[in-house]
This record gives sequence, C-alpha cells and structure tokens, in this order.
Amino acid sequence: MSRPISDEELGRMIQNADTHDTPGSRSQLTEQSFESGQDGWIKIKDNKIHVFSPKSGGKMASIHALPPVALIINQNIIAGKANVSQEDTLSWELQHSPMFEISVSPDQMEAYLILHTRERYEWNLVDAPASHTITVRAVPNRDRVIDTVQFKHVINALEHRGIYKNIDKAAILNELESPTHQSIVIARGQASVPGTDARLELFFPEQIETVFHEAGGVVDYRSHRRIPSVHEGEIIATKHAPVEGIPGFDVFGNELLPRVAKDLEVEAGEFTEMNPLGQIVALRPGRPRMTGKGNRRQIDISNAFIVDGNVDLRTGNIVFAGDVIINGDVNEHMIIESLGNVYVHGNIYNATITATGSISIDGTIIGGKIYSGYFGVMFNRMYAVSKQLSQEIRQLDMAAYKLAEEVTARQQTVRYSQMIMLLIERKFRNVPELARELLQVFSSIQHVESRDSEQLKGLLHHFLHSTTILEQLNEEKLSSTRSLLEGLYASVSSMQEIEVNVELARCQSSEIKSNGDIMITREGVVQSDLYSAGSIAFLLENSVCRGSRLQAEDRIIASMVGSDANSRCVLQAKQHVYVRKLYNGYIVVGDYRHHVFETIENQLFDAEYMQSRQAMQPLADAPRR
Repeated sequence: MSRPISDEELGRMIQNADTHDTPGSRSQLTEQSFESGQDGWIKIKDNKIHVFSPKSGGKMASIHALPPVALIINQNIIAGKANVSQEDTLSWELQHSPMFEISVSPDQMEAYLILHTRERYEWNLVDAPASHTITVRAVPNRDRVIDTVQFKHVINALEHRGIYKNIDKAAILNELESPTHQSIVIARGQASVPGTDARLELFFPEQIETVFHEAGGVVDYRSHRRIPSVHEGEIIATKHAPVEGIPGFDVFGNELLPRVAKDLEVEAGEFTEMNPLGQIVALRPGRPRMTGKGNRRQIDISNAFIVDGNVDLRTGNIVFAGDVIINGDVNEHMIIESLGNVYVHGNIYNATITATGSISIDGTIIGGKIYSGYFGVMFNRMYAVSKQLSQEIRQLDMAAYKLAEEVTARQQTVRYSQMIMLLIERKFRNVPELARELLQVFSSIQHVESRDSEQLKGLLHHFLHSTTILEQLNEEKLSSTRSLLEGLYASVSSMQEIEVNVELARCQSSEIKSNGDIMITREGVVQSDLYSAGSIAFLLENSVCRGSRLQAEDRIIASMVGSDANSRCVLQAKQHVYVRKLYNGYIVVGDYRHHVFETIENQLFDAEYMQSRQAMQPLADAPRR
C-alpha cells in the first residue's frame, strides 16, 4: 500500500530540482525589459509574489504552483495554471499531509498509528526572477522547526476518536523515538470468550462392538459381538453444565457479548437416576442406552425380551419397548418391532424387523426388510399408523365443525356423533381400518400396557362400527383419541437412539436401511438394496457384493464387487468408494459417475479420481436391480 510523501522528502526533491531557467530564455531578461513591455509579468521575492498587469493590448501573466503550495486567487484555491493581474487578490498557503494518522480495523478490534513525519519545518517560497509565466515553489527551512509530534498529540487523537481502553503507550513512544513509518498497533480490544455448551459424557459405548478373535489359526465368528453392559449402582454418564462466556470490548469500549452457551436437557429414565452432581446412575444391570434428539437426551437401562427359539405363528409378531433377542430364526411374514436393539442369532426369511436402536443378525437374510434408527421409527407400525390416524381424525374434526356451521346456518340441529358417523362412512372410510390395524399392533405388544394405551385401545374400539360411533362417540372422546395418538407416536419417535448401526453376515433379495453404519461381517450381499446415513463396510476381504445397489451418505468400503457373470452393482457415496476388486458396475461419488467394464483392484474412487476420468453423467442412467 502506498503512503503519502513526507514534507522532508518533498523538500529534498524540490531543493535538488533544477529551478533555474536555461541561458537565453526569457528569465535572463532584465526587469526593465518586462516593465517596458506590453505583457503582464510576475516575480517572487522574499516570500512574496509580485504581479504586474499588462498594458493595453498585452497578455496577462500566468502562474501555477507545485505542491505543497496552493494558490488562492480571489478567495478561490486554484488547481493548475491561471492568468493573473494586479487587480486580483493573490495569496498562497501550504497544504501539508498530516504528520500522523490514526486508523481502526474493520472489526474495530485494533487501532493503528502511521507516523508520516516527526517534525514539521517552516517553508519559504523560492525566489524567481521576472517572467510572463512562473511556477511557485517552496522549500523547508530545516533550521526552523514549527511543530513536533508528541506523545500527547497521539493520545489526544485517540481520545478524539473515542479510543480510551487498552492503549499500548510503549508502542507509541517507540515509534516516536525510532520512527518506522509503518502501520503499528497502538490499541487493542478484548475479544469475548464464548460460552461452553453443556455436554453429556458417556461411560459406555453407544454401539455394539464387533471384534473377531483368532485362536490356533481359526477365526471365531460366533463370539465377536460385544454388547454394552453396566451393573447396578454404576455411574454411566455425567452431565457437564454450560459455562457462561465472558464479555469483551472493542477499541471504542463497546461491549462484545459472548456466544450464549446452550444447555442440554438430560433426564433419567425409568431404571436410572441423576444425582445433584449431574451423574446418572444405573438402578439395575443391563444395556445402557441414550435416546432423544435436538437438545434433549434420556439415559436409561433397556429391558430385554428373549425368544428361545423361532419367531413364527406360535409366538406371533413381537412389539416390545426395549431390546429383543431371538435365539432362533424369524420366519416368513413375521414382524419384530423394537423400541431398542434387536439381536437375531438365526436367519431371517421374508420378515420385517424395525428397531429404534441397532440391529444385529448372525444368520442369513432372505427377502428381509431391516430398518434401524430413524428408519426403525418411520417403518414402525405403531408410529406410522398412530400418526396417520391422528391426522385423519384432525381432518375429520375440522370437517365436522364446518358441517355443523352449515347445519346451524339452516337453523337445524344435528347430533355430533351422527355427523362423525356419516363423515366416516362417506369421506373418511380408512379411519376404522387404521383403528383396527393399530389395535392389532397393540395385541402384539410383549409388555404390560400403560394407562394411556389402555385408554386409547378402549377409544379405538368406538371407531370400528357405525353403531358404536353413533352411540358412544362425542366431541370430547374424539379430542382425547387424537391427543393420545399424538402422544403415542411422539413417544415412539423419542425412542430413536443417537448412534445406531446394522450388522449382518449375509443377505439376499433384501432391503436394509440404517440411520448409522452398515457392517457386513461375513459372506456379503446379493441382489439387495442397502442405504446408510453413515458408511457401508465389508469387513472380510472375500465378502461379495453382487447385483446390489449400495448408497451411503459417507463412504463405502467393499471387497469383491460384481462378477464374471455380469452381476452389476451400483455403489454410491458422498465421500468416496473403495473396492478391493471390482469386476464391473457403476460407481457414483457426489455428482460424478463412472461405468467400470474391466476388472479393477485396490482402487479408491474419490472426486479427484472421478474428475480425472471425466465421468460426469446423470445418475438416472445407472441401471437398477
């Protein structure tokens, strides 16, 4: 950045400049010759400018000045050359640049001093002989100092700008004593210290750990799962309260408020308690779990429902508010819905499993639908049906209100239950079916019913037949039903665990959706669709992926993808895809896609690689299974 030229530098330039006219020029003429001539003329002598008007028919003299001299003619500052005569009022002044400047950073956290010159000298006009055209110059007289920048001048300038705090007096004195003529910091504000958000420290892993052990050269695939477990009286978590921030100020003294610390609402569950120190203590042994979303968390010990055998028509569907452990298979068309984790030690045959926590399956999945975490909530029948029924009843109530208004406008009367019955029969026919479906879900629940669920079940029976609607439903019961339904699906939603995953050995013709990672621990996947909000990883080098579509919001790590039999796969990830061996298939990373026709080994497909392949094509072209 350029800086203004100092008076000393400008004076030296003027002093060294050739200010004498060349021999033979008009300046060599005597004053007498100018006096006898017709044209006007000017001379500079003893710090004064003398102007002489032209005679009749002569030309006026012209004058201009070099900085820092400014000419004032008839009370106007003149830029450039001007004609003058004796009738004009002519004076001059010096236009100096400031000896120092104070500036402030855009964020007002620092003030700067730039010292252009420490001393200012008296300046005198350079004498000039008579001439029709003259240039006014001035030079400093270094024997006469008329001003000096002192410490108090800088302080006064700061105070004039409203800068009082955190002034670095030593920096000012150093610059005045040993000028650098550079921008130096002479005042600093104090940044605010942001608050520290409340946090929850967990003393247990949130996910099931998978560790394979080798003994005598043989890998034990059956004892690889480590489920978090705590004992009664054990401290399983601690809430650390938020710490308020410390205000700061800028160089003008304006207060800078810190970022407000966010609190975290933590509550103990049924089988935990929180002491005054913020520690959460287990009231019984079991698997600790954390649920909630946003700034709300609940820590509890999960119940467990154990089936020592297969899930089939004998056991019925299983709905349980806790962990479900199946020590056998899950047979065709059966449903397991857990508000916790699900562990299956056998196979899955054309069955559906939803869990608000993690899902772990030791055996083979054939034609299964597996949903964990967020998807475990969305595909949970109790959540989906109760939410849909609540919305239907809300619309039913609004329709009844409008219908009642029309009846009143006709000066007629109608029973509320009669309106509800006719509206359900003609416009809301799916309300009885939804009520019946929700009652079926209740019949599969494997735990003691709550008071609210018992009340809701009683109300749902009113919606099954026209006669019960007409005889028993009223506005209060309809409102209660809707309120209980809203509480039910909100309760299911709140059971979604924070960190979840799906762990499976092998699957075929199945759909797997997880709000966390998906880990394939054994043979692999065939003709299946997998979606992960985290990553998808094949843990063994010989795990296969054939004729399947894998989508991950983070990354995919695969082993043997595709085959010589042309079982193409689509692998799509936001970050990258890594394959140990890829026979053929489509790789999608971000907005880039690449069709692989030849075998590739140990390849990382990231954005840089995809760009280098110039593989940007629409994803819609990729074939689906």
